[in-house]
Amino acid sequence: MRPLFFNLAAQWAGALYGAAVSLGLVFVVGRSLGPRAFGNYSYALTVAILFVVVQDGGFKRLIFREKTLPSAELLHHQENLMPWALGHASLSTVIGVTIALTLPVAYHIEIALAFFCLGLQAVVVFISAELRARGMFAQDAQWQAIARSLSAGGILLSIFLLGAQPAYIFLGWALGLIASLLLSPIPLTRPKVAGFRVKKIRRACMAFMGAEAATMIYSRSDIILLKYFSDCPEQVGYYAAAYRFLEGIALLSGPLSFIWFRNLRLNRKDKGLFRSKLVKTALIMLAGGTIVGVFGMEYSEAILDLTFGKGYADSAPILACLLIALVFILPNTILAQAAIAQNMERLYAISACLAALVNVTLNMMLIPEYGGLGAAWAAISTAGVLCLTLAFGVLKAI
Repeated sequence: MRPLFFNLAAQWAGALYGAAVSLGLVFVVGRSLGPRAFGNYSYALTVAILFVVVQDGGFKRLIFREKTLPSAELLHHQENLMPWALGHASLSTVIGVTIALTLPVAYHIEIALAFFCLGLQAVVVFISAELRARGMFAQDAQWQAIARSLSAGGILLSIFLLGAQPAYIFLGWALGLIASLLLSPIPLTRPKVAGFRVKKIRRACMAFMGAEAATMIYSRSDIILLKYFSDCPEQVGYYAAAYRFLEGIALLSGPLSFIWFRNLRLNRKDKGLFRSKLVKTALIMLAGGTIVGVFGMEYSEAILDLTFGKGYADSAPILACLLIALVFILPNTILAQAAIAQNMERLYAISACLAALVNVTLNMMLIPEYGGLGAAWAAISTAGVLCLTLAFGVLKAI
């Protein structure tokens, strides 16, 4: 238990530090740029974020899984996983930057620079995945803090030396990430681009990419559809404020799922022990989701008043409703890791795609009449569908 608490504390400290630095940067960048330029910066970054799934290529999860305990069919590819990941990120970033620079789209230079930044960030994530696979969770937390600090320093230095322009901010961000990669705790090997030629690698990575894309859809579609279908513009703000708490709780649960994944993966061949550990950890997450949900529902209005202010009082019913979803969301983090640990990434991808379909359909049906509450009901249903499909699929297989 002692190593568990130490690793968990280190990961939580790293996550909270990264979140605090990111929040501070948002305030500094927003104030420095002003509303119009900050809108341009946010637009370029949002477009680039949609491309992250391609730049990652599924290698983040593949490295974490295979470096923890190799699958028999991929054992002889161990040494090539990181070079293939680096090659894929490099090639996809070059293609993305080239397309952004050549197409006649608004803010193409800023978008190209954002692609470059997120390509470097993908490499940071690959290093983090390998550290976690080795059980070096404290070192991973330190690595995340270094990368976040240097990238933030690069952004602040660019504003100070070059001025407040979106392109300069992306340039400073990139230079900070390059500096952090020079301090990588894992030696970076020469990139290779042949990873997707290997059928088993390609199938696993494509499944992970599909799951990531579907997750992005069902976690972002509610606000987009709310803005499009709702008659009340303020509903978007009310829902977004309430949803921030859900994202914060999910952020804090992430370290637990990383640590437990490694434990599950190492015991994947002992089906009885694997099932026992899965049920135990899922029940712990279920209990945690229930406790936080009940507490949050009781004090939702006070929480919003303390954080966002009295102007967000209408967010309280939405927050109370959204917190019910934690009963499914927290166990889902473990069920998804269990599916990956058992090489069932296809089940994970199919479940995530089904959840995305359910989410978009329910949002389109409920938002026009019920606004933010309808989006919250859709979020609960989506999490429930994902939980049931993952639980049924994983438990049936083991």
